Amino acid sequence: MDRSEQRNFVHSLARHAVRDIAPDELPFFAAASESYFRDPDHALADRRRTDQVLGSGFDIVVTLISPVALAVAAGVYQQLTEKAGEAVARKGLRLIARIRRSAKESEATPVSLPLTDEQRVEVRRVAEERARALGLDDDQVRLLVGAIMDGLDQG
Repeated sequence: MDRSEQRNFVHSLARHAVRDIAPDELPFFAAASESYFRDPDHALADRRRTDQVLGSGFDIVVTLISPVALAVAAGVYQQLTEKAGEAVARKGLRLIARIRRSAKESEATPVSLPLTDEQRVEVRRVAEERARALGLDDDQVRLLVGAIMDGLDQG
């Protein structure tokens, strides 16, 4: 699997999650995505954005979920490619080819994989661990992982 296929999978899955749980971030998602793919560690370390309110002298700090969604989606991708069985890998290749064809669409393509119950449990565990390691609280972990799993279920 080449790097562009990995990137398309991660981008699509993360965009789906951001659209579900933080739709106000969608205008920033493309920039966050480019930053993440250029340097994931830097994007995750600098996931706060400061906007100065015009003329107010106050700073508003907004914590972006997009870099975390990208990192969690990358963890899910890694889990699926490293641990998935041969059947899931074949279906995943077809899915990635479909994602690649539709990558030019502005809306995120749902990422649908037929996972066994055991695989779903493992993917959820990996996503939760990654989200917690990136500093999300329990409610944010629940929302993000739910959106990631929903993105994997849609097709």
